[in-house]
Amino acid sequence: MLDRLFSKSRLKQQGFSSGRKRRTQKEDALRYALAEGLVIRISLFFLFAALIAALLVYGADSGTRIFTATSQIVVAVTLITFTMLVQFYINLPQSFARNSRVLMMLVAILAHLLLVKLSLYLGQSFSVGSEYVFLMAPYAFAPMIMSLLLGRNHGTMAALYASLLGSLLVAEGAAFKFLIFSLVCGLVAVYLTHDMRRRSRLVRAGLFVGLTGAVLGCAMGEIPIFNPGAEWNLVGMQCLTSIFVGVLTAMVVSGILPVLESIFCITTALSWLEMADLNHPLMKRMTLEAPGTYHHCLVLANLSEAAAEAVGANGTKCRACSYFHDIGKLNKPGYFIENSDGTHNPHDELTPTMSALVIMAHVKDGVDLALKHHLNAEIIDIIREHHGTSLIYYFYHRALKLKEELEEQVRQDKTREEDVPEVSEAGFRYPGPRPRSKESAIISLADAVESASRSLVKPTPQRIEQLIEEITDSRLREDQLDECELTLHDIALIKKSFAITLRSMMHNRIAYPKQENESKEKNSSDGDKNQRKARSKTKRNDKTNSDDKSVLSKRDKLETSRWKAAS
Repeated sequence: MLDRLFSKSRLKQQGFSSGRKRRTQKEDALRYALAEGLVIRISLFFLFAALIAALLVYGADSGTRIFTATSQIVVAVTLITFTMLVQFYINLPQSFARNSRVLMMLVAILAHLLLVKLSLYLGQSFSVGSEYVFLMAPYAFAPMIMSLLLGRNHGTMAALYASLLGSLLVAEGAAFKFLIFSLVCGLVAVYLTHDMRRRSRLVRAGLFVGLTGAVLGCAMGEIPIFNPGAEWNLVGMQCLTSIFVGVLTAMVVSGILPVLESIFCITTALSWLEMADLNHPLMKRMTLEAPGTYHHCLVLANLSEAAAEAVGANGTKCRACSYFHDIGKLNKPGYFIENSDGTHNPHDELTPTMSALVIMAHVKDGVDLALKHHLNAEIIDIIREHHGTSLIYYFYHRALKLKEELEEQVRQDKTREEDVPEVSEAGFRYPGPRPRSKESAIISLADAVESASRSLVKPTPQRIEQLIEEITDSRLREDQLDECELTLHDIALIKKSFAITLRSMMHNRIAYPKQENESKEKNSSDGDKNQRKARSKTKRNDKTNSDDKSVLSKRDKLETSRWKAAS
């Protein structure tokens, strides 16, 4: 430890260190304490079953509920919880392996049941009979939360098991109706919240859930719209109650969604869209200090988003992460070719090894800037992973060539053998890690393809497809895609998407004639016309003169003949 401190102080005195520590990404122990293994996961399910059983035993009237004995309730809840565990393991294995996802599902269902119990109490308190019992329950709460946070499959599971367990809370004769109400409204909420990109759409989803509840109430007789002596005031109040509860549920979900995202380290499509803001201070700096990199990020965002949507990945995540993946270039923008003006190349003054270090440093500098500006943890992961452990081939090739030249000088006794540097391929590779998610792998491929496409002289469709094929094959040979979840079928779809997007961006244009030439041609054509007019006018004049001369000659002849006759 002391040696390390002394070495840092010596480097600082020699001017090779600033004395500051690089920022590191700190992991919150509270967030990741749940991801401990199978024992905690099973314990969560047991605790969930115990809480649900307690809610049924002490929170429901023993005279009206389906199961009257405590043992029956425990057995029923245990069996339902066990089936949920099995379904979770079979249908959602990736989420099942993460205790935080399991905890979120169980907490959402438990909170849903507590709200249902509260709504049943309020419905019985404010109605004479059962006019509002089935219309005041927040059927969309757990399905909406799970669908927004984790996707449709999780939302469907939440709707199913919240309905099954909720039906045990109501009276025995109303269990079937409650199950129908809860399932249908929950599935409608799941359908309407898929890939939601505006928070206002969430309120609209709640409105449609409330309308669905009102329609079900009319169809199942809870709202007496078809009765001959129906009280229309009551019917209107029941319909408005169902709609109000649906909208209120959506507003509550919208309010607690950011809190759940922060606690469980999940980012929804709504949050990704908010993060994909080109008015972010880093993006504004990039437009001024590194405009070439800024344009590269915009093109990369289009490439990666289209490819992600083609394979079912998160397109909005790809767009947001593409904007920030190269923010590390802000520290030394002039050392990257897209920001060069073509007059001066700073790498001409550096050795290939030093140039490679400067290029590789933009990854660590990007992480440092991301931590400083509190960017999302998944953006930081993609900043680290978008080059993987790939080789900086240009400077590696230059280093080999320089080594050969120095070895030749050694053979000619023009330099010493000690001056020949050792060239190691590991010194020209990015530190990694390799891409570990679909989105990270797509951005990595799109980054290489977009950069290489700038070197195409004539970007024909065949050359674009050949370039994409070569880069993808190279990444596969280097095992850069081994840690992500992309299949060969996904890679084929990604290549096809890249080709379509690049062809639309790099299409040829029609060569229009210059305006100066057009004006010259117009002037020359006008001159020709004038000349032709002048010639035709001259011909007409000549013809007129000749006609006049012929007329005069005829008149002279006539007068002469007359003079002769008179004489």
